[in-house]
Amino acid sequence: MVLSPQDIHNKEFSVKMRGYNIDEVNDYLDRIIKDYQLTLEDNESLKKKLSSANEQLEHFNGMKDSLNQSIIVAQNAADNLKSNAEKDSKEIYQTSHKKADKILDDASDKADLIIKNASDRAKSLLTVNDDLHKSTAQFKQKIQNLLNSQIELLNNDKWDQVINSSDDNYDNVLKKVNELDNSKSAGVKSVNNDESNDKNIEVFYPDGSSKIIK
Repeated sequence: MVLSPQDIHNKEFSVKMRGYNIDEVNDYLDRIIKDYQLTLEDNESLKKKLSSANEQLEHFNGMKDSLNQSIIVAQNAADNLKSNAEKDSKEIYQTSHKKADKILDDASDKADLIIKNASDRAKSLLTVNDDLHKSTAQFKQKIQNLLNSQIELLNNDKWDQVINSSDDNYDNVLKKVNELDNSKSAGVKSVNNDESNDKNIEVFYPDGSSKIIK
């Protein structure tokens, strides 16, 4: 059993001859009691601190377990998240790759269609241009043939014949008219209808033909 300060204070010793000085012993015991009391108080304080430390240690141990559990949960969540992210990333990559391939295919088809339409249009324009050249050449040839025929007509000798014959005819007609006027003024009798019908006038036309007017 641990002695208390009060037990030390109440302790009585037997007295013998030539023993210790009682006052000195009592003074020393008082000092011991004070020191012992302080030691007991310090020990009690240390016990309380130790108990508090043990409680805190248990609390921290609990927190440690909880933290470890949280770390494990977080690690599992991170692993799941990483796995899901890799899976989603792979799916997104595959989907994007398919979309990119489709876009490229569509663009290639459109480019081929545009090139085909442009080629067909170019061929059509070449055909139209060739037809236009042929039509222009034919039209030029027709104009040239028409001009050549007109020049040939102008260079025909019949124009001179028409011009010369017209002059001779004009002179002959004028001469006959003057003769008629002279005969009327001289009092010559007019011929009968049968005789007048025998006097015919020949008229020449620019195309070289002629016609007898009775």
